[in-house]
Amino acid sequence: MGMALIKLDIEDLAIRLTLKAVLEAQGHKIAVQEPDIVITDRSQHAVDCARHHITILLTPYSGVRHAIAAMQQGVYGYILLPLVPGEAEIMVQRALQSTGRISKQEPVSLADAERLHIQRVLRQCKNNRAEAARRLGIGRNTLWRKIKNFESSKSSEEDREQYK
Repeated sequence: MGMALIKLDIEDLAIRLTLKAVLEAQGHKIAVQEPDIVITDRSQHAVDCARHHITILLTPYSGVRHAIAAMQQGVYGYILLPLVPGEAEIMVQRALQSTGRISKQEPVSLADAERLHIQRVLRQCKNNRAEAARRLGIGRNTLWRKIKNFESSKSSEEDREQYK
């Protein structure tokens, strides 16, 4: 799965926070400058952004006609509102694949790749740790220790950030 730097230029706070959580859970980073992809909820702004970035427009069903017009002017695609689980992730992946663009971020470390994979499997198993351990091919105690280590390293990082 490719990862992207994504700018969320969305006026509705609830939608912006929801997309942020969903995309970060998939390993993407939310960017303010130099994004790979821009997601916005304003069609003219989407057209303007499309001149420099891959751009995806959020639109209600009643705005599909405007979204298609924006696509004719260079916008990559659109995501319907209200959000449907999985749609944003699929659209971001397709946008990355179709353009051949590669994220500007550093490659993830092996520890980060392991953590992301375990989190993804846990989500698929609805946090059933026994099932997740079975799918991962490891023991339940091993999975428990890994999760505990992820949590302790996360709190250590937060402590370091607090004192910077």
